Amino acid sequence: MAADGAPSTLDRAEAVFTALSEHGFLTLTEITAVTGIPRSSAHRLLTRMVRLRWLLRVGDNYELGVRLFELGTPGRRNHWFHRIAYPRLQELHARTGFVVHMAYLDGWDAMYWERLGTGRFGAELPTRVGTQWPAHRTALGKVLLANESDAELARTAPAVLTPGTAATITDHDALGRQLDQVRADLIAHDRGEALAGVGCVAAAAHAGRARTSDGHTTTVAISVTAPLDRLDRRWSQLVLATAAEITRAAGPNPMAE
Repeated sequence: MAADGAPSTLDRAEAVFTALSEHGFLTLTEITAVTGIPRSSAHRLLTRMVRLRWLLRVGDNYELGVRLFELGTPGRRNHWFHRIAYPRLQELHARTGFVVHMAYLDGWDAMYWERLGTGRFGAELPTRVGTQWPAHRTALGKVLLANESDAELARTAPAVLTPGTAATITDHDALGRQLDQVRADLIAHDRGEALAGVGCVAAAAHAGRARTSDGHTTTVAISVTAPLDRLDRRWSQLVLATAAEITRAAGPNPMAE
């Protein structure tokens, strides 16, 4: 927000990005209705965003522009932590033969940062980089929630834990007990809780300590996902070992120097 409490240009740009992410494309009139930005201000902002290629105008409609897509993959893969983790994720994928994910926590959602794995199972698995899944449904998400304090979880928890399948934990107390077990075991499992017939095993990896604007040190969850009947118990140790190796390699946080 600006000093006087009015939305800044960045606030308004964020509102436009959010609106277009949700709706796909919108006209100027629709953007003003969705975001609440005054029409004249919205027109100036959209014109500038088109000039910078943040947006593309097609007739009277606006959609997300190519500049976002240009930055997306390089920006993700050039992140120092991703560069450390990626070859180790590749090795985990090679050793298990199934889909490997890396995700971070965004509120009570697991945000997918990386995914490795193709084949028939990989093609049918509806996880994509940049997508979010409710954390309580997934092994990735439960590992990330377990790394939060009880006070933080209580402060941010949704009122209702929505189910993905009949196996999803939707009771806060039951989830709390499972998170305590994850903290003790350092490993989490999803046995058909996000997708019927799909299983997952996950562990957390951490960057070295650093002062950050949100008070959090980089923490991710890594996992192996496979058909539930193909999930191998030995993968737990592989996932734990991979997470530990990433943590060791990311210990000297370059942004803290």
